[in-house]
Amino acid sequence: MKTMVSNMTHVCLGDVAREIKQKVPVGQELPTVGLEHLDPGEVELAHWDEGVETTFTKAFSKGQVLFGRRRAYLRKAAVAPFDGICSGDITVIAPKDNLSPRLLPFIIQNDALFEHAVTNSAGSLSPRVKWQSLSQFEFELPSIAKQEDLADILWTAQETRSHYRQLLTACDDVVKSQFVEMFGDPVANGKQWPVSTIKETAITYGDGPFGSNLKSSDYVDDGVRVIRLGNIQQGRFSEKDRSFVSYAKYEKLKRFECKPGEVVIATLGDPILRACIVPEFGIPSIHKADCMYYETDKRQLMPTFAMCAINHPSMLRRATVDAHGQTRGRINSTQTGNLPMILPPLALQQEFADFVAQVDKSKFAVQKALDELNATTKKILNQELGLGDV
Repeated sequence: MKTMVSNMTHVCLGDVAREIKQKVPVGQELPTVGLEHLDPGEVELAHWDEGVETTFTKAFSKGQVLFGRRRAYLRKAAVAPFDGICSGDITVIAPKDNLSPRLLPFIIQNDALFEHAVTNSAGSLSPRVKWQSLSQFEFELPSIAKQEDLADILWTAQETRSHYRQLLTACDDVVKSQFVEMFGDPVANGKQWPVSTIKETAITYGDGPFGSNLKSSDYVDDGVRVIRLGNIQQGRFSEKDRSFVSYAKYEKLKRFECKPGEVVIATLGDPILRACIVPEFGIPSIHKADCMYYETDKRQLMPTFAMCAINHPSMLRRATVDAHGQTRGRINSTQTGNLPMILPPLALQQEFADFVAQVDKSKFAVQKALDELNATTKKILNQELGLGDV
């Protein structure tokens, strides 16, 4: 039901957008998009498949929004840059005449909408939200002219955001190049450094608590930080997933504590091997299952060097050989612990670590600017849509 409030209209999503249910014409070859191609929290589509066989039959057109309806808490939704085919677990959404097509992606890729989607999802193992429920999401809609102005602001911010991310990528590439120049390939070991293994160079090494030792019901709003798979990215710690357990639970799981400045390794997901340094949280932290904690023996190995060696493409290729799991590759703690670790002189490792620290200062400045941009655009959008400080 639409109602007018000054120059704003109170609407449900279904008043201004519709679900597209269109099949792909027989014999037509188009780019293919699955849930795995949608990046969490990203409004633009960056990945897809071409020239591959698929069982997908749902069609979408350029400019329509692809919404991941399965496990909506992953926040997957992006605007399509071309015509294509997508998974049945993607809801295709198009604007009606009273909504700017350029604004729709930002309305969909919004925290408040995803909270609504999660609340209205059904199913325990693989919850899904139907369009009927999603279409009931309520917000304030400005005039078409105001929508276009708002879309201009948001897409300009998106362009700036892309530039910031390119700078962050460039910083990472500089570090990778410096590693190869100084140490070569850590698996092929063309520079013939002494070789050990991850486990043999560890003071402490091991996986996190499994099963009933750490359940979803153990999570609380504040307390001791839990390092999860989503936090561990290649060479950086992501704050997108902030999880905590109580101090009482922490006392029971204290053997899984992580020290700041040490290495954590994710051994499940994409890619199946990725490592970062544990940040200084100011509070204790523990690691979850499939997250290996790797406290290096400083007489042999610097954590920053170890992290970069683990993230080298040749190490990933080596780990992939041992990976198992039908839906997502996984390597276990023994396989990870047996991966090779070259041991250049500590002085050379320290020189590299100092170089990385300087690059990290530049990354910190760029990331701070990016975070401020994200916060500002989120505030503007929520104010214009009457969503408050979601």
